[in-house]
Parts: sequence; C-alpha cells; structure tokens
Amino acid sequence: MTAETTYHVRLLNGLAQALENKSYREITLADIAAAARVSRRTFYELFTSKDDCLMALAEHTSKDMMVAVLRAISPDKTWPTLVWDITQAYLLFIESKPHLMRALYIDLAALGEAGVQMRRRVAEQFALFLQKQVELQRANDNTLQPLSLLMSMALVAGINELILYEITEKDGKSLMALAPTAERLIHRVTAGQQ
Repeated sequence: MTAETTYHVRLLNGLAQALENKSYREITLADIAAAARVSRRTFYELFTSKDDCLMALAEHTSKDMMVAVLRAISPDKTWPTLVWDITQAYLLFIESKPHLMRALYIDLAALGEAGVQMRRRVAEQFALFLQKQVELQRANDNTLQPLSLLMSMALVAGINELILYEITEKDGKSLMALAPTAERLIHRVTAGQQ
C-alpha cells in the first residue's frame, strides 16, 4: 500500500469517525484531518473538498458492504435461505454504522447531481448482484422468475426507502425489523410474473 493510499484510507476513516460525534454539516476539514491524524495540506492533496471526501467514503463503504454480503452467500443454499442471509447481512452492515449511513442516505443526496449519481451507482451495484443471484438459483429452482435489472433496481430502491424511513423517523435503531418485509418483497417479485 502506497503512502497516498494509506492517507486516503485514513481520511475516509477520519470522516467516518467524525460522523460519530457531529452531523455531516457540522464537520470541518480540521475535524477530518484531526481524526485521520494528517495535515489539512495532506487532505487537499487527496480531496478537493469535504463533499469529495464524502463521495469517496460512499464508494468505499459500498465496497465494504458488498464484501459483507458476499460472505453471506454460498452456492449450496436454498433461495429462501439465501434471501434471508443476504437481507440480514445488508441490514446488519447498515445498522452497525448508524451515523455513517445517515450521512450516506441523507447528506450524500444533498450534494446535488454528483451525490444522486453516486447513490444510483451504489444501488445499481447491489441490484446487479441480486439479479445475478436469481440467475444462479434458477439453475436449481425453475420456479424462480428471471429478475430484470429494472425490477431489481426497483426492489433495491424500495428497500432503501424503507431504510431511509427508519433512519429519519426512528433513528435507525430497528433496521433489522425491516428484514421480513424486505424478504417478502424479494420473494414476491421473484415468484411472480414480470
């Protein structure tokens, strides 16, 4: 790992750490640099702004989330078990980082077109993953319906809206309570006609 990569990761972790104590809007570059134990000069060598750092943190976090979800899958699982495991891994990851996820669900969207595009890319990544899992399962379970990318995107968007509701209305303390609804939604779409 190069020094630049190390500082990059430290700054992302610094922003995530700062979010534990302050809202995104209250965080300053000094807060991020202090949490990362780097100078502001180092910050500006890697990021143009706090918003740029948040965008990079969103991308980094989405990769970490996919790693967590990938750990939950295995080819020998039945579709209901796989749906349960994926849903649990996804929601547990989000629930384990409430302040960070609040920033990624709310503040990222407030960054305008770039923030909206980042949220869409993250959602599309998970939608493609879900679509692929259905295709793999259909080799052993011909009762499953193919899942188009648009339908998969709609599923992910619906689940993410439920998560956003929990984060904004209930402080995200009961995200795991969404699991049965998310699972039923996935099962209904993959069992029905598209």
